[in-house]
Amino acid sequence: MPVPEQVIPFYTYSPPEVNVAIPSDAPGTTLRFVPFAANDVLRYDNRPLVDKTLERDNIPALMRHFPNKSCPWLDGDWKSYIHPEGALYLYNTTRKTFTEAIIDETTFHLLAECVDGLYDMARAKLTSLEAEDIELVVQLWPTEGEITCQYYFVDHAARILFWLHDTNHETTVNIFSGLRGVDDPSHIRFALESEYWTHCERYPNHQMDRVKLLKELREVVMHASAEIITSDMSLSPFDADELSRILDLINHLQENAEEKDFPHSTCIIARFMQYFYRAKFFNFCGLPCARLDADKSVYEEDTGFHPLTTPFSLVFEAMLFWAPRAHLNNIRRVWVDECINTPRWKDFNTKLMAEWTGITIYSTVMLAVDVSFLAVPNMNISQSQSIGIIATYLSIIFITGSLIASVLLARQNQRYGFESAEKAAEFLSNLTGTFFGVRALATVHSLPYAMLMWGMIYFAIGLLYNVFKFTTTAMLASVVSGCVVVTVFISWFIWAAREIHIFKRLAKSVLSVTSGR
Repeated sequence: MPVPEQVIPFYTYSPPEVNVAIPSDAPGTTLRFVPFAANDVLRYDNRPLVDKTLERDNIPALMRHFPNKSCPWLDGDWKSYIHPEGALYLYNTTRKTFTEAIIDETTFHLLAECVDGLYDMARAKLTSLEAEDIELVVQLWPTEGEITCQYYFVDHAARILFWLHDTNHETTVNIFSGLRGVDDPSHIRFALESEYWTHCERYPNHQMDRVKLLKELREVVMHASAEIITSDMSLSPFDADELSRILDLINHLQENAEEKDFPHSTCIIARFMQYFYRAKFFNFCGLPCARLDADKSVYEEDTGFHPLTTPFSLVFEAMLFWAPRAHLNNIRRVWVDECINTPRWKDFNTKLMAEWTGITIYSTVMLAVDVSFLAVPNMNISQSQSIGIIATYLSIIFITGSLIASVLLARQNQRYGFESAEKAAEFLSNLTGTFFGVRALATVHSLPYAMLMWGMIYFAIGLLYNVFKFTTTAMLASVVSGCVVVTVFISWFIWAAREIHIFKRLAKSVLSVTSGR
């Protein structure tokens, strides 16, 4: 399944606190109505298991009808439908009400009272309810002494969800996916429309104007394609290859656009629309503060004290050859405002894999060089106090550490790097949710490179020590001149690339500490 452009880790959902309570007909039982979201429908969780003891010895003769025995207690206007994914759900054609088929007969018989109660309240608050294109979704949580009826209404004309009661904090957080700064009603609409398309994907019974929807979807996809081709800061939920395949799907969908008997097309359209409208919500679309570049934050930068931005941390960063700074910038390009940009996430992990794979090769070569160097006749291993021997041992230790770290990070990246955006966001949230935050993750990513560099430095120290100790004056002069040339070239490259801004960073750090006091 494709993944949306920006995702914050979803919160675990449980039946929230109750908003309204009315007595039911059953003695001692309270019926409670609680708003919930389309994403919280329990379709993929706690699925029933197959009873392996059930079996048939034969297929009856002349068997030409195949009723579904999963819900034999269905009555009235309730009918069972099969989703294109295979899930079974129930729909009342008269009351325009959906519910999941993961219920028993006792729970099913409580549905009528819940639906009647909700529609009675809706008629009291909406005078034009019957004339509007509105559907209802309910989900029951029977417990001892009470029945929790979770619900939401669907307004197909406005393409939103709505409720008869105020949503509580937990439901609101689930709908907003924990996004901070949500207040403007026009912004909230994008979240509700995203939920609407989630509903249409899960319950594709509604007869939509597919021709018009396909035209709208085509316009959105073509604009996203043009943006991702011409800009590196595209907000597109998909990369160029995925957008091209979506356009191909749209062309195929147009062949059956006017057919009403196939829910598959509705599911496909609704799924893509949900991703695009979710992206609009995360990017604060339509507001003065809207995100226009994928790597730009919409929040004010945190300039408070952080333990990894002190002058002492600059020394630690210098010991790692300023590699954490580069990794921190790359992480912030994909983990903007604690949201994931999926195309950038994929590109980020591809580059990480290439870097760690290359470091693994370099570390293997350097390890072989170190071991071979110890076998040189001039290297007397019995003299363990020799500076050359000690430096070579340290080189082997750092090279081995670099090799182990790169292998472990590459394995972790293979497990989590190309997961869905939801799992990637949860993974990054767990890693960066510590005291040190995202900087700690950047430091971990830089360890293979830093340890490889220290391994090379210690090897050079061991090599030069033996050269200076055992060579003639002419050879010593040649080696020194060569070292000077190499050092000048490396220093010139570092200066030209501006990889090190130590004086500027020290000045900025001192000023921040002074102003903080």
